Amino acid sequence: MSPKIMSPIKYEATFGVEEEVFVLEQGRLTPTLQSLDYLRKLFWKNPKRYRRHSASNFAKSDDRRECFMGSIEIATEKHHDIDALIQDIVHRRTEFAHAARGGVVVATGGLFTLSSPSNTASTHIHVGVPKSERSRVYENLCYFVPVLAVAAANSPWAGGKPFGASYRMAVEGLLGPLREDREYRFQDVIISKRLGTIELRVFDPIPEIWRLEAILRAIAAIAASPEQFPFDRERYNRERKQWAHEGVCTVIETRWKELQAVHPLSWELIENPLSAYLDAIARTRSIEEAYAELDSLWREPTQTIAIQKPHSPLRTITGLAGYYAIRLPYIAYKGYKEWYGKT
Repeated sequence: MSPKIMSPIKYEATFGVEEEVFVLEQGRLTPTLQSLDYLRKLFWKNPKRYRRHSASNFAKSDDRRECFMGSIEIATEKHHDIDALIQDIVHRRTEFAHAARGGVVVATGGLFTLSSPSNTASTHIHVGVPKSERSRVYENLCYFVPVLAVAAANSPWAGGKPFGASYRMAVEGLLGPLREDREYRFQDVIISKRLGTIELRVFDPIPEIWRLEAILRAIAAIAASPEQFPFDRERYNRERKQWAHEGVCTVIETRWKELQAVHPLSWELIENPLSAYLDAIARTRSIEEAYAELDSLWREPTQTIAIQKPHSPLRTITGLAGYYAIRLPYIAYKGYKEWYGKT
């Protein structure tokens, strides 16, 4: 039964986005350390901003054998208004698009040729609410996360073969079932020790700005709802592999109907995720063309185009020296806060 519509709670939530993408040079299907040079150019454009609002990722453990370099990240400021947040995202993308000239921006959860659970990309959405409301809003968001996650699915291949809705979501690595400890970092939704926000980590990158906006507005409505929805952690964990692999299923249909009383999210987003579109391109044409389409979708609001260039060993060196080495103290501080900070 759908819950009764009630007036939103009178507090202002805050919202922020961390967007991770892969950047590939001409003729390559995996990223290289040259990605650090794109971040170097972005960082020196505005060091004060991008000291805290950019990051680099690397594969972990045995995944390094497939590809060492991972995704790179840009982040927004926090906002009370979704319109302002979308404007910020477009501005961040535009600045990064200019810094990443020479590469193709591939906003997918997992690169199609890899089977590396620790080498993935995502869109992390942060929701800030008063501490007194945090547990209830966390549970409400987790209750509807499966619907929003299917709408965001876009990593349909792994190891060079079709997989399903999202390899990244289905396979435990940097994600996983929800734990009793809500601050544990590597699970679908957490309470961030560093920021004190509810951090939705489950989403694949969302290159289509209209799709991202629709998901953000649904999240804002859920955060503002005065309801307490019947969240069950064990049930969530039992069901997550099904919807992560299959996409639309009975669980998703039922939960989507309940969501309509909170926020009218279009069924089209769930029934036709980007994952299905990319899978069709990769099957009928090529993985490279699927990546080119991802680049085009991500760049659309920036009004830029990709200019591919070959990998340059020199730019690897300048990236290591001009970005990674300079930011090591902040990287260490950020890592400490994420594991040992207090909420």
